[in-house]
Amino acid sequence: MKRNFFVFLALILLESCFSSVAFSQDIYWNDFENDKRALFSEVESTSSEKAIKEIETFSKNLAGAATYWQMSAQDIQVLRNKGLGYEELIKVILISISANKPKEEIVKRRNRGETFKKICKRYELDYKVIGFHAKKILSEVEIYGAE
Repeated sequence: MKRNFFVFLALILLESCFSSVAFSQDIYWNDFENDKRALFSEVESTSSEKAIKEIETFSKNLAGAATYWQMSAQDIQVLRNKGLGYEELIKVILISISANKPKEEIVKRRNRGETFKKICKRYELDYKVIGFHAKKILSEVEIYGAE
């Protein structure tokens, strides 16, 4: 009798595992198509970020004014598209060159919420000097021309 009871329970458990509810499209773990769509939309948005549609006048002027950075207007525009303001962009480049670190690392730190003062302190740079040079370069680029 006990054996029949356990066989009966096993059959009920087996049936519940393969019931139509388990293979329903409404449950969260059976959402392969939506996951696939989300993955490919992330890949497309990442590739569209890399493709620069139009280079701003500021990026062209900065590349022309600060040729010693050896950065093209497109390189500058890529950094600009990451959400940096004009002066922030110049500070990122100045810190990157002074500390001999990749620009992307400085941008990541800035986007995480670190201030430029903290970033300069981390790399043992004088923030006041960086700020002074950034403002000077910004004023020169604005004077440099509209286009």
